[in-house]
Amino acid sequence: MARTVIVLNNPVLKLADTELELATGVAYECQVTEARVTATPNYNTIPSTGCAGATQSPGLTSYSLDLAWLQDWSAAGGGLSGWADDHDGQPAWFEFSLDGGDATVKATGEVYVTAGSYGGVFGDGSPAAVDVTSWPCVSRPVITKPAPVGTQAAEAAEAEPAA
Repeated sequence: MARTVIVLNNPVLKLADTELELATGVAYECQVTEARVTATPNYNTIPSTGCAGATQSPGLTSYSLDLAWLQDWSAAGGGLSGWADDHDGQPAWFEFSLDGGDATVKATGEVYVTAGSYGGVFGDGSPAAVDVTSWPCVSRPVITKPAPVGTQAAEAAEAEPAA
């Protein structure tokens, strides 16, 4: 299989109050400096017994939408900073495409929003600080992938059980 490289030169990040509103959701990628859907493994501890030590088994993975953005409180409507502040503690929906030219590959999910920071370092001439936050996903986000081709398609078809 050939190497695939994804360069985040044209990402799209939309936020909305509901999943249906994502179609017309506000795009914030021009303020965002970093975005990722982070998978965090969870482990269940199986206690030790007289015959074996404690072990861990993997449970379901938790996800979060991790963002860093330039504070934009002075933008119309308060920008992403104002949106996050207005939605603090509330569920919201996101749609994140790594490349805006390829709408077939994207992550969509529901998160709990947390407010960002206000302000930064004084006197050094730099813009207001980059806000870094992690919004926990309500459930596993849906990551839409392209359809398999060639050998991958044949292997996928063989792996599916007969109806």
